[in-house]
Amino acid sequence: MFNKIKRIMTTIFPKPPTKTTTNQKTIISIIGTTGVGKSQLSISLAQRLNGEIINADSMQMYKNLDQITNKHPMDERAGIKHHVMNHVDWNEEYFIHRFQKEASEKIDDILERGKVPIIVGGTHYYLQSLLFLNKTIEGSSESTDILNTKTKNKLTEAQLKLLDHSDDLHAELVKIDPVVAGKFHPNDTRRIRRCIEVFFETGEKPSDIYQKQTNFENTNSKLKYNTLFFWCYSKLDALDQRLDARVDKMFDNGAATELNQLLEYYKSLPQEPEMDRGVWQVIGFKEFLPYLLKHGELDTTQMNKILTNPEFIQCLNEMKMRTRRYARQQVKWIKNLLIPELATEKDHDWCNGGKVYILDATDLKLWDDRVAKRGNGIAEPFLKHEVVKVDQVPETLIDEKLIVEKKDEFNQDKWKHYECDICKDKTDKPLVLVGDQWQIHLKSNKHRRNLLKGKRKREYEEYLKNKKKQEKQEKQDS
Repeated sequence: MFNKIKRIMTTIFPKPPTKTTTNQKTIISIIGTTGVGKSQLSISLAQRLNGEIINADSMQMYKNLDQITNKHPMDERAGIKHHVMNHVDWNEEYFIHRFQKEASEKIDDILERGKVPIIVGGTHYYLQSLLFLNKTIEGSSESTDILNTKTKNKLTEAQLKLLDHSDDLHAELVKIDPVVAGKFHPNDTRRIRRCIEVFFETGEKPSDIYQKQTNFENTNSKLKYNTLFFWCYSKLDALDQRLDARVDKMFDNGAATELNQLLEYYKSLPQEPEMDRGVWQVIGFKEFLPYLLKHGELDTTQMNKILTNPEFIQCLNEMKMRTRRYARQQVKWIKNLLIPELATEKDHDWCNGGKVYILDATDLKLWDDRVAKRGNGIAEPFLKHEVVKVDQVPETLIDEKLIVEKKDEFNQDKWKHYECDICKDKTDKPLVLVGDQWQIHLKSNKHRRNLLKGKRKREYEEYLKNKKKQEKQEKQDS
């Protein structure tokens, strides 16, 4: 009798369909631009889902600088634990392999305690090294590479000297592996260095490793964890206003003191630091450095007066512009690189997750419904290994065309450099384009403007030449 009742109840109230996963380590990753509300979402999810937060923003690793690096205020964290944050001294350079080790250990620790790890933000190299298998080239010297079974060689002094002091790393890569050298722009020193480092460590050409990685990905999921991705997205017009307002608000909350502290440390160094390394990469110091070097540290009792200084306003506007530009770069990476790469997980029936669900954070008045409620409604079935019956893109963002189905097939033939004789780079040399960027450049407004400018210049030069001939002829005739 009991079994009969059970069968009837199962028919009336069937269990939700489950998805097959090859990985029981389930995590959530929240991606999106700076200032879009990722931290707020992470805290909302952590409260509801018994989660803890792992920071993946490379600048928020550094101690203090809460305003400049936009750390979520302590009094708004609702007691939720935050890991891999605010622990690196300013004199240290935080490398990817350290992040990968620290974040991976925290993921395991959180899971062992029966909680949900929530990864927030992330420089894309950091996320790739943490969440994806097989990212030897893009990651660090200590990233997991399941294809590389060779023992890594310790770099010799000569190899380290080449990596650290060569004037032209791209030329060195051409000698080692001309095929992969065509993949990278000569100015992309970070990845060029990584390729050379991989060759020194493994004895294999990076182009061969790329081919192995591609062969592996054709038959296996590339995700280390069963991963739910949320893209917290705002339309750019609304985001720009929010970012500008955030920069203005920084100085109400202590940014001036942070700038003074950084300036004091900057001046204490024996030589000028490289501004694209370590803590100096942060948006919010180098933009104000010209003003600080000229006028000295900011008088925090006179900020109302300083904020009206034209030179200071120029620095403020520079920071706003760079923040907006950075946000656009983040959107470009998510849309054009991350999502197409994750789309290949469909070939493996999303066995380790990989679908990106977009949350519309454009209108803050609708945050609870469009972000918090939608996010919870997706996360809860996912964590139970149930099929999520929600569209990846909400109706309000359909026109943004944010989801690209798949990345292009691996093709080494596209690893080629092109020079544009019409357009120049910052050093007034012909602009160098790599692969598909060449065709994109030829159709760009910049190239067309330069073509027109060059045509007008040639026409004017021809006019002057003809005019001189005419004047010379008239003198001879007279």
